[in-house]
Amino acid sequence: MACSSVLTTSLSLTGILLSLSSLYITTMLSKDKNFVAPCDLSPTLSCSSFLSTPYSTGLGLVRPLLGEDHSANLPNSVFSIVVFTIIFATNFFSNQLVTSLMLGLATTSLLFNTTISLISLPVMCPISLTSLVTTMLMVLTIMCQKRSLDTERKDKYGYSIPTTTTNNNNKKGFKKFI
Repeated sequence: MACSSVLTTSLSLTGILLSLSSLYITTMLSKDKNFVAPCDLSPTLSCSSFLSTPYSTGLGLVRPLLGEDHSANLPNSVFSIVVFTIIFATNFFSNQLVTSLMLGLATTSLLFNTTISLISLPVMCPISLTSLVTTMLMVLTIMCQKRSLDTERKDKYGYSIPTTTTNNNNKKGFKKFI
């Protein structure tokens, strides 16, 4: 497993954990209006305020387009859990197509998270900021992974052909000494 695959796996697991903690805070806020999230650091850096905005559910699109009671109007952390889980599961396949799909999914997630964060300013959530940075690093890591797959030599079946670092122009490559 390449270094970029290990990084992508670590970042996707980090994203899943961050999304689960965000989902926990969202659930607790909906059950108890007096709940104070542990990540409420200031009035502008507050998970409670950020996760109470209308953009914190349905990626900010479902409520205005389909209504507040639509089944897709879930907390954004649910969508993030799905994205990070798909990337975690598909990361174990070293294939150009799968890596391209992972890159597209991670980039789309990054664009949505960035847009929601910018719309919600000046209020920000530390968990969402960390998730945004995690997604950004994951996009860069998947880009490196895709680039390394582009440079590998493949046979006609799609398997990598091993390369050596030595010069193969030596005509006396192997001598048997007795």
